[in-house]
Amino acid sequence: MTAASVFDHPGLLATAIAQATDDVMFAKDLECRYRFANPATLAALGRSEHEILGRTDAEIVADPEAAQRLMAADRRVMASGEPAESEEAVPMPDGAVRYWLTRKMPLRGESGNVVGVLGIAREITQSKLAEAQRAATQLKLEMGIQAAGLVMAEIDYRTNLNHISGELARLLELGEGPLTVPRQAIFDRIHPEDRDRYLEAIARTLDPAGNGHLARDVRALLPSGEVRWLHIRLQVVFARIDGRLQPERGICAAREVTAEMVAERKLRAAQRLTHSVIEGAGALVYAKDLQGRYILSNQAWRRLHGLSEEQAQGITDEQIFGAEAAARLRANDRMVVQSGQGLLTQERALLQGQPAIFRTSKFPLYDETGQIYAVCGVSTDVTDVVEADRRKDEFIATLAHELRNPLAPIRTGLEILRRVGELPPAAARTREMMERQLTHMVRLVDDLLDVSRISRGKLELRQVPLTLDQVLADALETCQHGVAAAGHTLSLELPPQPVPLQGDLTRLAQVFSNLVNNAARYTPRGGHIQVRGRVEGGEAVVEVADDGSGIAADVLPRVFEMFAQGQHSQLAGQGGLGIGLWLVRKLVQLHGGSIEAASPGVGRGSTFTVRLPLRHR
Repeated sequence: MTAASVFDHPGLLATAIAQATDDVMFAKDLECRYRFANPATLAALGRSEHEILGRTDAEIVADPEAAQRLMAADRRVMASGEPAESEEAVPMPDGAVRYWLTRKMPLRGESGNVVGVLGIAREITQSKLAEAQRAATQLKLEMGIQAAGLVMAEIDYRTNLNHISGELARLLELGEGPLTVPRQAIFDRIHPEDRDRYLEAIARTLDPAGNGHLARDVRALLPSGEVRWLHIRLQVVFARIDGRLQPERGICAAREVTAEMVAERKLRAAQRLTHSVIEGAGALVYAKDLQGRYILSNQAWRRLHGLSEEQAQGITDEQIFGAEAAARLRANDRMVVQSGQGLLTQERALLQGQPAIFRTSKFPLYDETGQIYAVCGVSTDVTDVVEADRRKDEFIATLAHELRNPLAPIRTGLEILRRVGELPPAAARTREMMERQLTHMVRLVDDLLDVSRISRGKLELRQVPLTLDQVLADALETCQHGVAAAGHTLSLELPPQPVPLQGDLTRLAQVFSNLVNNAARYTPRGGHIQVRGRVEGGEAVVEVADDGSGIAADVLPRVFEMFAQGQHSQLAGQGGLGIGLWLVRKLVQLHGGSIEAASPGVGRGSTFTVRLPLRHR
């Protein structure tokens, strides 16, 4: 047959085209039996022509439901006489499913009646899977955005339109539901002070040379006048349009972060304030990590050591003070770390070859897990204060000795006067007054000497086994004359059994005689003084109570301070230097005990309670 005869026979030409095309082409009769299948159809179904022709999809397709769907589509076309296009899923012999975009047309006989159906199909499996992947990705994105509390917008850069969610519309006061707005409508909501920087950032994001990603915090100024902070994330997708890579669409997620930004600004302000306070402090402020390296220091600390901020970072005590002083400082650091408690101490070191003493408060620093990661210190140079205190102690000691020297001849002179015999009444009264004042003077000087000894750590205790009744007997014998002279009554109550103690008899007797003398001094003539002893929880407890002038509530916490008597008017005018109660407390503490004062108020008496550990027999 010649080439011209082929073109003269359309059927032959159609068959040639069907055999050559990659599209699936087939024809079925009224019973849906295959009457024609081109090679692409045979390949798609994985069958030979012999296995296909004369059979229906029910005999060929492994999935009965899929076969019935295909045949139902054939019957609809044949019944309607109209062509139809649809997507069809066809299970393959290997179990895979392939998707086809199929156009089916009715086949008509010579008389025009429908005799079957003609189908042409193109496989769309890959595009279908890609579409499903895009849908799944979009769903995951939306779920992630919702789970993160974000609101969403899709941007079409070809039309410059934003398709925004209802949540974003409400957040920006654009409406109550999802809507489509020009991009400019979003830009108009950006705070004027942030708008230029935001537009510059958007421009950089839309540059195909970049990664198309934006993450930024920005303020929105709303029609209501409210200002809201938004955290915005944008991802731009680029496509080749008109031969150039251009932005095609964008996915934008936003979250309101007003509360976080306000809190962060307050935190930054607090941090700046803290930094300013630390830097400007006159005290030395610093912190060391657990390896002893300085990780923080203020200006006063750096100036003292002649270091810049860079030089101070990471330096150690060994480099600054030398090994010996560093060992002492590091021992204090370890105590803080091991106990987890603050420590108030004095630390000594050499600075430029000169000894220096610092009053230091050290405390632990904790990380977010509750673990100690550093030790912070605040130190004040008290070298001059300590030196002045030392000189004061030396002065008191010298003064006490110098005062005591003339007392001996005065006492001798008074004793001579006593032996002279009868004196005129006026002279006798003068002698008695001088004897009382001499006794008072001796007691004051002795107190001064004891203060000096305790302050310098030179007071020695001769501790021996004692009983409470021994101590109180010695104490009351010493002060009995003063109590009787003031016209007071003194009562003593003790447990029936001896109360064992370990201590210095002279010093413990001094404690209680001082307390009784103190009570006698501040009790109007004819008052009552009670000394009560008992055993309580492994301690001997002694109360010295009076019905005298009492102690005001604001004075009570300071009655044991040095020179407290001179500081409070209600204690003045009664004689003494105001060191007696300070001395009492120190002596009690040296014996491992404690003392406290109580008073209902001025004019209502007072009670001093001493607690001493019992001696283990």
